[in-house]
Amino acid sequence: MKNKLKKTVLAAGLAAVLLITSCQASGKSGNDGTPSTDPGMPEAGAPVTVHVGVLESPVPVVDETIADAGEDTTGSDSSAATFSSLTELQLSLMRGDVDSVKIADCTARYMAARNYEFAAATLDTKTPFSVGFAMMLNNTDAGLCGRLSEAIAEIKADGTMKTLEEKYIDGFIDGKEPEPVEYENFSDAETVTFAFTGDLPPMDFISADGVPAGFNTALISEIGKRLHINIKSVNIESGSRTIALLTGKAQVVFWTPVIDSVTEAMYPDGMTITEIYHTEVLSEVKRKS
Repeated sequence: MKNKLKKTVLAAGLAAVLLITSCQASGKSGNDGTPSTDPGMPEAGAPVTVHVGVLESPVPVVDETIADAGEDTTGSDSSAATFSSLTELQLSLMRGDVDSVKIADCTARYMAARNYEFAAATLDTKTPFSVGFAMMLNNTDAGLCGRLSEAIAEIKADGTMKTLEEKYIDGFIDGKEPEPVEYENFSDAETVTFAFTGDLPPMDFISADGVPAGFNTALISEIGKRLHINIKSVNIESGSRTIALLTGKAQVVFWTPVIDSVTEAMYPDGMTITEIYHTEVLSEVKRKS
């Protein structure tokens, strides 16, 4: 009898806890319809803070600038959370840890095309906001940086860049995964090591078997032919790009974003940047409601 009584009391207590929790979650204090005084509920008219996820950059001001983009039209405040990889960023959005992800438009559309729970839209801002893609090297490789910039300018001028963009960016967003591009080998040429992170598909992409593919491989393949250099690729984490250059693991990393409001003085110390080879508008990815 005592055991039955204990079970009855425990059940009644559990039911009471569930009822209280339900009332708090629904914003009500009970059956009288009185508004909840739950301190977690925002007050009417209070500024809305949007939790934004961005890919981490070695330059914090870049992360802050991207996270704040669009506030001039929404009137909301943003709270930025940085992530070292695109995988972590997408998982955080899926869990609801962040409300949205701000990222280059091609990657935003790629994410939405491969996850039915995501929706991508160009960021609405009063002033144009775009991100640029460049390559970063040590200052000690300033000569190589200049040669890369010259090749990029030529590839833009003769229309090759547009052809590569149409095939390796637009062509892979809604379709199959990006394909690797083979590099020509020159027996009498220097070898330059380029680092890939795989965190900005379909531009910077690494396949499931660890092979770099996509637009950036197509671009450096073309650059290799024009500069008569051999290409070697290595895979690194996005957050270790600067370290890869400093330690000599790579000579060139793909650097993004380069935006108008970020000056050269804001780049990592001792680094130099090539000419921008591709530009994207900034977009936002959210979970579908």
